[in-house]
Amino acid sequence: MKIDIVLSGVGGQGIITMGVVLGNACTKLGVNIKTTETHGMAQRGGSVEVFVRIGDIEAPLIPLASADYVVVLEMIEALRAIRYLKKCGWMILSDLYLPPPGIENIPTKKQVIDVLSKSPINILTIDMQDIVKEIGDTRTINMIMLGALLAFQEISSIIPIEIVEDVVEHILGKTNRFALTAGYRQALEKLDRKNYVSNCISL
Repeated sequence: MKIDIVLSGVGGQGIITMGVVLGNACTKLGVNIKTTETHGMAQRGGSVEVFVRIGDIEAPLIPLASADYVVVLEMIEALRAIRYLKKCGWMILSDLYLPPPGIENIPTKKQVIDVLSKSPINILTIDMQDIVKEIGDTRTINMIMLGALLAFQEISSIIPIEIVEDVVEHILGKTNRFALTAGYRQALEKLDRKNYVSNCISL
């Protein structure tokens, strides 16, 4: 068994913390996991990626076009992260759009969606506004997206949401636990209703 996950976003969003939480949960469960930062010292606003490999691990880095899941916390970063996703893999995409100031020719939200729609992948989009409004803290976006990842049966069968909830509350407090659960519930509802985009003709 092996599951490869890429966590992608920008500095300051807590990408590395997501990897730490998964690592702690897997340690509690006795599940083999390795996390590797590719841009761990990026300044706030710079790209950050964390590779998470669960199960029978051969190397720390995830090759291009081989990740089972790519979790993207900011829409523009999806254009960078998609290169890691295998055909028919899942992109779990936050609808948060944060174009960096002072840089020209940044892709628009529509352009990002157009590129993704032409790729042979599956896309589950997480609607951030309602959850963040409910939680009342924009700093919880990373836990919302981690919860969304755990809604996939392949993941939750190895790492139950209850274990991760306990880890999150212990490390980050109750607000982040609520965020994790909210992301999980939204993603689970969308998956149950097939409210996602599938560009993979083999499904």
